[in-house]
Amino acid sequence: MIRGNKLVVLILMGVLLSSAVAGAISFYNRAPSTNNNSDSIPLINSRLNSVVNFCLKSLPKGYAACDGQLGPAVDKICSDHAGQPIDACSDGKVAQYYKVRSTEIAKNSTISNGIRNKTNST
Repeated sequence: MIRGNKLVVLILMGVLLSSAVAGAISFYNRAPSTNNNSDSIPLINSRLNSVVNFCLKSLPKGYAACDGQLGPAVDKICSDHAGQPIDACSDGKVAQYYKVRSTEIAKNSTISNGIRNKTNST
């Protein structure tokens, strides 16, 4: 019974965290529509840094919302505000996130393949 409760709590936490990341990214994508308004750049930069840092803190496990939406969202914001001083466009943190995630995914894949092969051989 306790395992069932823990499983339900873990599932709910996962759903809530994924929703929070997805909501934050969509909120930050709705930044002021004046693309080259230099007054909005500090706000956009701050919001985007918050999302990137949130995703980085989740490493190495990561979140599905970060895996699927962080890169495209940052790319869009950077292209919409080309030439503006937005940290995520040049600091390499997004690339770092995906590098760590790809390493972790490959490691987990190797481990699960080894378990599968060991199970099949017995």
